[in-house]
Amino acid sequence: MDDVYRLILSTSMSGVIWGANTVVVSLYLLSLHYSPLFIGALFTLSILVSSIEGFIFSILGDLYGRKKFALLSRGLSAVFILLFYLKFVYAYIFMVGWGSGALISAILADKAKNLERVYSYQTSLNILFSVIGSSLPLYLNYSEIFLLEFAVAITSFSLLLTVREDYKGGGKIKLSSLPTIGKFLPEALIGFGAGLILPLMSLWFRLRFHVTASNISPVFMASELTLALAVIYSSRLSDKLGMVKTIVYTHVLAILLLFVLPFTPTFFEASVVYVLRNALMNMASPVFNALVMSLIPRDERSRASSLIQLIDSLPRAFAPSIGGYLFNEGNLVLPFLITGALYFTSTIVFYNLFRNVKR
Repeated sequence: MDDVYRLILSTSMSGVIWGANTVVVSLYLLSLHYSPLFIGALFTLSILVSSIEGFIFSILGDLYGRKKFALLSRGLSAVFILLFYLKFVYAYIFMVGWGSGALISAILADKAKNLERVYSYQTSLNILFSVIGSSLPLYLNYSEIFLLEFAVAITSFSLLLTVREDYKGGGKIKLSSLPTIGKFLPEALIGFGAGLILPLMSLWFRLRFHVTASNISPVFMASELTLALAVIYSSRLSDKLGMVKTIVYTHVLAILLLFVLPFTPTFFEASVVYVLRNALMNMASPVFNALVMSLIPRDERSRASSLIQLIDSLPRAFAPSIGGYLFNEGNLVLPFLITGALYFTSTIVFYNLFRNVKR
């Protein structure tokens, strides 16, 4: 197994953690008698802290070599997952951050020959692992799930340890790509809108239709499986339409479904709309990542990618508190309408800024 495949496997298997946590964390906290308002605030702190951590680690990775900081990132995440398993609730704030995603993406960009295709494979495999994570509530209780997450984090760390890195670091801080990064400012609208509802979706299903974790789990499994298939097709769609049009067209269709979702009358109909919306909104993510890497110089890729993530993550961090407050007040519709409006505005601005970018 060469370095590219080890990198893909190391980063993709963390999808188990993401898929499981998407379903169980809010429900687990609810079972401990924490309010939706508290849950939203905890998610806010988690996203805010992880965004700052990730940005710092990406700068250090560009300066001194990315692998060592990716390893440190994975190691710290494993420690805090273990603490969360031990019922230190506030450990969740530090579980999912530390910037390994941007660091590993930059290492992959150095090693991959066809970046779009590699990112598509990575994203698809990540999603397939997240399906496994989403299915865990069918078989395991909360404690068993978090212990399994710890084992996954350790395995991911071990795989990354075997990868060879040729890039040794630039040794100085520069950001000549700042004007390019500035064009991604509309991502702040996407981040805020996503933060309003996405971390709280399992909670929304629970409050709206009074379903359990075992009812919700198959929905998230179907969502991730559908997305995995769509992601594989995204690179082919990009070949036909171009990167920018692929991103814009899929987003517009997803936004239309987002406006429909809060008005669906039954759990089944809401599940179908959610699955389709998730696939359309996220299927172009490898294309987006390839677009970013193609526009950024090699020695700035980690911090530029992380800075673009920060543009998304900072507003995303504050939004769950607002979403949690609205849910707490019994308003289960308004967050979706706000998110849809923000997504649509961001997509139009993005198209106008990047429509002349060629492959």
